Amino acid sequence: MLAVLSVSLLVVALDLTVLNVALPTLSTEIEPSSVQLLWIVDVYSLVVAGLLISAGTLGDRLGRKRFLCLGFLVFGAASAVAAWATDPAMLIAARALLGIGAAIIMPSTLSIIRNVFTDRRERTVALAVWATMSAAGAAVGPVVGGVMIEHFWWGSVFLINVPIMVVALIAALALVPESRHPNPPRWDAVGAVLSVVGLISLVYAIQHGGAEGLEAQTIITGVLGVVLLAALVMRVLRVPDPLFDPGLFRNRAFSVAVTAVVLAMFGMGGLMLLLTQHWQFIGGASPMESGLRLLPLLLATMIGAPAMSVIVPRYGTRYAMMIGLGLIGAAFFVLVNVRPDTEYWVFAVALAGIGAGAGCAMTAASDAIMSTAEADSAGGAAGIEETSYELGNGLSVAIMGSIAAALFRREMDVSVPGVDERYLEAAREGLPDAVATARALPGAAGEELKRRADDAFTDAFGFTSLCTGILLVVVAVAVSLLIPREAGRQVRGKAEHGEGTEETVGAAGEHGSKHLD
Repeated sequence: MLAVLSVSLLVVALDLTVLNVALPTLSTEIEPSSVQLLWIVDVYSLVVAGLLISAGTLGDRLGRKRFLCLGFLVFGAASAVAAWATDPAMLIAARALLGIGAAIIMPSTLSIIRNVFTDRRERTVALAVWATMSAAGAAVGPVVGGVMIEHFWWGSVFLINVPIMVVALIAALALVPESRHPNPPRWDAVGAVLSVVGLISLVYAIQHGGAEGLEAQTIITGVLGVVLLAALVMRVLRVPDPLFDPGLFRNRAFSVAVTAVVLAMFGMGGLMLLLTQHWQFIGGASPMESGLRLLPLLLATMIGAPAMSVIVPRYGTRYAMMIGLGLIGAAFFVLVNVRPDTEYWVFAVALAGIGAGAGCAMTAASDAIMSTAEADSAGGAAGIEETSYELGNGLSVAIMGSIAAALFRREMDVSVPGVDERYLEAAREGLPDAVATARALPGAAGEELKRRADDAFTDAFGFTSLCTGILLVVVAVAVSLLIPREAGRQVRGKAEHGEGTEETVGAAGEHGSKHLD
């Protein structure tokens, strides 16, 4: 059953990045406009982020197995439509439908794990596997996409999902037990609308702001998202049957764990963007080669996440999160002095540290979040956790990307011998534009512009890495102060059922609220 859930999550996570390497071919085949191309890329993550909380709570009500199978059907059908899309509008609609299927699948996998693995130690191991698959999908997406594009047509990056979803559906029907809330509260339709529209508006503002800056459209949608989410919070606190249990956030370990997920993803999302540009535009690597260079991240995650199945029960959530966030922060310090000719092993060391740290932090955070939530309402908590993943990734790309772009423009605000000002203005837009402009210039002028652009980008990369590393180390210290030492730790001793019974200290860490697994 865990294999079924893990493989389905792997495919969903893979679809976040698999399209990147297909964009050049796709652009030639169906000729989307620049706006349509932006929607093809972004609509998937927009829909996923907006629907996660509502989909999680619906799964609790309607049956988690039933809802998971519905997600498989939607995702598989949408993948087939996307693979055979003949125009941009059809592909955008298919990508939106893929987002709906993913939003159904993602919280369903977590809430099923919460209900099936009742033993805390086994659940920690299951969550470690789950976290590994989530990171693996995003990491291998460019590799899979590169292989498919090299041997088949661009639609094959979607078509590979169909047989996997068919097998997952059959296996889920046979292996996954059904579970649901025995007495679900009344569905809060107004809260669901506020959640969906508010999150989509906020995530759109983050993505659009990172790409285009603080335009009027960005500000309006951002303000709308904040206002609607504030209204959602007020409603959740006041109505008798809210969309999700607000009491979860009163639990310190839960709140800190959600924040840790956002910041762990904040460390990874923007880095992938900057690393890919460094390797492709400075080092000349192909998209597939760039994807393969991310493998240390995946391999280290596969080590870091399972290690938490030992660390969390023995030492508690607090130390596990500190280790994870501290490792990610330390890895960013390795990248502070990156230059255009930096050897790959430096990046490999940093990626290994980030992967191991992310595996530790995300597994420990998932354990704290899902152990705090009641089994009957696990879908709502899973939706909150998954939303924090999406927000962290979106904020990372927007903020780190914007800071790096601003620093790049400042560094490029110089004169280059033999290069006209209008060419310099085009080169200041970003590293891809600078490289394209340098190629269009003859001889020494083009070479000098390329050298200046490479230096400007690596300076911006180093400063951004320094800021991110400091932020994550500060958060690791904050975790040590905010999460109780006993949270998540299992101790052996006398219990009310006799000698040697293993007790688990509740995720909140209160001594008076211990429960037996």
